[in-house]
Amino acid sequence: MKSYQKYTASFVLALALHFAILAMFGISFFNDASKMEIVKQTPLPEIIKASMLDDGKIEREAERLKDEERNKKIAQQEKQKTLENKLKTEQKRLDNLKKQRLQEEKKTKELEKKRKELAKKEKQKREEINKLRAEEAARQAKIKAQKKADELKAEKLRKAEVKKLEAERLAKQKKQQAILAKQKAQAKKRKADKARKEALIKQRIADARARAAQNKQAASSAARAIQRKVINSWIKPIASARGLSCTIRVKLLPSGDVMDAEIIRSSGDSLFDRSAENAVRKASPLPVPRDRALFTKKFRVFAFQFKPE
Repeated sequence: MKSYQKYTASFVLALALHFAILAMFGISFFNDASKMEIVKQTPLPEIIKASMLDDGKIEREAERLKDEERNKKIAQQEKQKTLENKLKTEQKRLDNLKKQRLQEEKKTKELEKKRKELAKKEKQKREEINKLRAEEAARQAKIKAQKKADELKAEKLRKAEVKKLEAERLAKQKKQQAILAKQKAQAKKRKADKARKEALIKQRIADARARAAQNKQAASSAARAIQRKVINSWIKPIASARGLSCTIRVKLLPSGDVMDAEIIRSSGDSLFDRSAENAVRKASPLPVPRDRALFTKKFRVFAFQFKPE
């Protein structure tokens, strides 16, 4: 009796579930009275066993429904999150478009301002050109008038000069003999002067050759010193190969300070070329000759081959 009471609730729940299922599928439990089967009551232990099995199915079904509800909720949350992300992305896009529009408006205003400034400058330029044209026309008119006056004055001077030259020619004829005598004396003197000048020229040539040799030696010494200082200032790039070389054109101040260094023949390695330029600038000031003329001729702008290895 106690066992029957213990499983009453389960039994009732199982029966209700069965009736619900039969109702959903439209199954009729009633047939013709003559064909109706008599349901025999099964023993109590079997009913209890069926109720226990149905309880397990019910729990599994309830768990399945909970899982579906939970999955549905998760899907809704993900959908909501996706929608929020899309809204944020759209808002960000709108903000960017607004920022871009403001930048375009600012740029348009700046361009309009520049256009007005250019128009103003163009107007001033045209006015200046017109002013210069007027001044040039006045100057040309003045030059033309001055030229005419100068031509009249030159004609008067020419006639006076002709008279004067004629008088001088007559005077020169009288002095010709004296001049010839004087010329003979001068010719003798010129011969002596010529010999003295030739000796002086020979001495100057010798001095120039000696100075050229000295300058050549000084230039060669300075070039070697520059090479040494640049190489000592050079930092070899890690990835550069050995045996590379390039040609660098250098512009210097008289103090030896480097104004510019430019690769005019590359080594084929841009890192090596850049390191060579940096070495030249780092070595500034470079050792140059003190002779200003030699510096100007050989070292103000010169090119040298940079070959550190």
